[in-house]
Amino acid sequence: MDLNKLIVLPDVSKQRVFFIEGDEKYIADKFIEHMSKKYLDGCMEELNFHKLEQASNIMEIEEKAVTLPFMCGIRIVVVEDFIKIASDSFNSKEDMDDFVEKVPESTMLILLNESVDKRSFVYKYFKKNKLVVEAKRLSPDAYDAWVEDFLKDRGISISKADKINLIKQLGYFRKENPSTLYDSESELNKLIGSIKGRTAIEKNDFDGFLNTKGETNIFKLTDSLSEGKTAYALESLETLCEMGEPEIKILFMISRHFRQIMKVKSMAVNGFSKDETMKTLGIKSDFVYKKTSRQGKNLDMGTIEKIMDLCMSTELKCKSLSSQKRMALEVLICEIGNSIYERNIG
Repeated sequence: MDLNKLIVLPDVSKQRVFFIEGDEKYIADKFIEHMSKKYLDGCMEELNFHKLEQASNIMEIEEKAVTLPFMCGIRIVVVEDFIKIASDSFNSKEDMDDFVEKVPESTMLILLNESVDKRSFVYKYFKKNKLVVEAKRLSPDAYDAWVEDFLKDRGISISKADKINLIKQLGYFRKENPSTLYDSESELNKLIGSIKGRTAIEKNDFDGFLNTKGETNIFKLTDSLSEGKTAYALESLETLCEMGEPEIKILFMISRHFRQIMKVKSMAVNGFSKDETMKTLGIKSDFVYKKTSRQGKNLDMGTIEKIMDLCMSTELKCKSLSSQKRMALEVLICEIGNSIYERNIG
C-alpha cells in the first residue's frame, strides 16, 4: 500500500522538522524508509542517516541536526522519545521557535514519539505549526484496505467473506493485546508462503494456521539474549527465520526488549514503585515486570547502552545490505552475548 494511504504525507519543500506521534511503529518506520529512499538513495546513507535512540538533552540533538551532509543534499536525523527530552527542556514558545529555526535546510529532523499527552505544551506547539505526522493505528476501513492491497501486491486474491474472517484472526482489533501492522505483515507473509504458489487464499488456508508461535519464539530469543545464552538465541533466530518472520521485526523486538529493561531499571533507580513503573510503561502483567526487572539487575546501564548502539548499527546494516539481514542479526546476537559475558567476568 502506498504510504500516502496510511498517513497524510507532508510537503517536504515547506518543512524540515517532523513530529511523528502514534503507537503504530510500522507507519513511522515506513515514513522514515520513504524519506530515506527519496532523499538518500545513492547518497552514502551510512554517513547521512543518523538515529539517536538515547539522546540525553536538546543540545545533543541540535549538534547532530546542524552537521552538514556528506556529498549529499540532505542529512536525515531521527530522534526517539523526543517528547520526554523536550518536556524537560522547553519552557516557552520562544524556546521551541529557537530549536526549530536552528535546523538547517540541509537537515531533515524526524522526532519519534509513541505516547504523547496531547494537552502538553510541546505537542500543541508542533500541532499548531502543522509539523505533526500521525502514525496511529488504522481504522477498520483502512486496515481492510491495507490487507487487500498487501495481498493484491503479491498476486493473491481472497473473497470478501474470507477476508472478513482473516482480519478477525489477525487480531488487529482485539481488545486484549491487539496485534500491530508488523504482526499482521508477518502473519500474512507466513500464510502466503504456506499456500505454495497458489494465487487465492481460502478460509481453510488460515483456520488454525495463524497463531502466536512466532511471538513465543521471539520472547524465547529476547529472554535468551538478556540471560547471555547466545546458542539458544541463535537457535530461536533460525526458527523465526524459517517461519518467515521479517528480520526487521526481529531486530525491532530485540531493541524494544533492551530499551524496556533500561526504562524499568532507570525508574527503579529513581525511586519509582512497581505500580508507577507498570502504569508509566504500559506493562500489564506482574510476570512481565518481574522478569524484566530481574534481567535488568543482571545488566549495568553501560552494557545496555552498548547493546542499544549495536542494535542501531545493525539497523543501518540491514538497510544498506538488504540481502544479508539474517547474517547481520546473527552477528548482533553474538556481539550482545560477548558484551554480557565481558560484563559478567569484569
